[in-house]
This record gives sequence, C-alpha cells and structure tokens, in this order.
Amino acid sequence: MKTLIIGNVYVDVIINVDSLPKTNDDILCKKQVISMGGCAYNVATILKNFGVEHDLISPVGEGIYASLIKKELVENNYKIHIKEDGEDNGYCLCLVENDGERTFITIKGMEYRYKMNWLDNIDSSNYKNIYISGYEMEGYNGCIISSWLEKQRNKNLFFGPGPRINFIEKEILNKIFKLNPILHLNEEEAVKFTNEKDVLSAAKYLNNITNNTVFITLGENGVLYFDKDNYKFVEAIKTEVINTIGAGDSHIGAIISSYSLGCSFEECCHIANKVSSRVVNSEKSRLEKDKFNKNEYILDNKVIV
Repeated sequence: MKTLIIGNVYVDVIINVDSLPKTNDDILCKKQVISMGGCAYNVATILKNFGVEHDLISPVGEGIYASLIKKELVENNYKIHIKEDGEDNGYCLCLVENDGERTFITIKGMEYRYKMNWLDNIDSSNYKNIYISGYEMEGYNGCIISSWLEKQRNKNLFFGPGPRINFIEKEILNKIFKLNPILHLNEEEAVKFTNEKDVLSAAKYLNNITNNTVFITLGENGVLYFDKDNYKFVEAIKTEVINTIGAGDSHIGAIISSYSLGCSFEECCHIANKVSSRVVNSEKSRLEKDKFNKNEYILDNKVIV
C-alpha cells in the first residue's frame, strides 16, 4: 500500500529558552539545534523507519537552505521531484520552553508558490494513500493542491491540518472535506475549530462533515479515534517530555505506517502513541533510523502494546 506524501521540507532552527520573551525582553538561548523537519518530512521519516513504501514530493529551490534540504534528501535516498532555481527555500525558527512546549516562526520561501504542473507530473495510479498537512493548504498553494486532489479517485486521504485549520480558507477546507479525508489533529485544534464543548463532541462533528475516521491526540491522555458511532480512548505511553516538535507528525506517520501494514485503527493508535512518546523524549523532531527499531512496535505481524 504505497503512500504519496505532498509537503515541504524545512530546516528547523531549534532554540531552547526558559520561557517565551515578552516585548523589550533580552533573553539568552540555552541551546541551539539545527535539524531537518517539516510535517511532510517528519511523516516520511516514520514511514521509512517502518519500511512502508512511499514517495515524498517536496519542492527544492536554490540557496543556503535549499542546499541543506537537497543534501538531506539525497543522503536519505529521496528523489528530487521538483527543482526550481532562482529562490531559496524557507526555514522554521522553533522556540522550545522548559516544559517542552514549542512556538513556531515560519520564514516562507519558494515552497509557498506551488505550480499545477508540479502535481500533474505525478502518476497517482501508483499510490493508495495520500498525505497532506495544513501548512500546504493555505492561500494559493491550497487552491492548487486541493484542485489536484479533486481529480484523484479511490485514495485514502490522510489530512493533518494542525493549527492552520483555523486559517485555511473555508472554500479550500470544504473541498478537502468533500473528499472524505481521515483527519488527524490535537484536542485544542479540534475543539477550537468546531466550537464544541468537549473533545468527544468535536470528534463527532468532524466525523459528520468528513464521513470518515477522526483521530484526536490528547497529549499525556493518549488519543481518541472516532468512526461513526464507534470510538475509543487509547492511553498514552508515559515518558519525560523534552520537546514536543514533530510529535503530531510522527503520530500520524505511525498511523499511516501501521494501517498500511494491516493493523486495525485501535492497534494503529497503540503504535502511534508509542512512537510519539519516543519523539517527545528527544531533542529533535524526528526519530532517525539509528534510534528506531520496527520490532519494538510490530513483530511477526503482531502489535506490541
């Protein structure tokens, strides 16, 4: 079950601080880490770790950050499907506080100027699953990608809108929802978007408008999955939280991976919770191959919980 991942790769400049600065503050950085990230790349890393067949479609420009991205992709055996000269890629400044919570400042680059011919060159018949994140669905990019998605048939569309769900234009969101995506978002995002009083009501609302499964992560309380009248809360794996960057991406990446390997949604949740617990216990946003052992999660087609 091959997966197509459409999205941007970013250079993450991760800065650890005691707390976020206020106006006129003068604070010191405790530590700086430069890592490769972005929702699409974080998801792709988990699929690669699980040995799930996939392709990553991510535009690469020309400049300092583009060179870092190209080097990363080539070293990890990813084909450069989209190469555009003349403008650099953007990057993400990530401020991480003592409790592991993070604040993102995104500096845009050429990856915010998608072209329809980039996507029209994709042979979508090769894929059963498609993943997109909310960061690619705003504005002009959202118009291009959603129009291309409307042409696809018989695909499992996994959509991780993230905090951008409240910024994506309603017309674009409605186009995506009509494609019956499998939704993945956190409790705050779900409740705020739906204006419901609790996470279960929010899940039911989202399920009604997508007519498909909804996954809502609950931090230390695990994850809720909701499918029509069936739902279940799956407990989290207790761990020390060092950095929450990439936890949600890794969670949906693990769901796509385990689903592709034939697991039930409940089993997917157990695996995803375990994967994301490892991510938040790391300084980086991704679990790289040398820190990942597939047999800790799935062994002889049996889920280890």
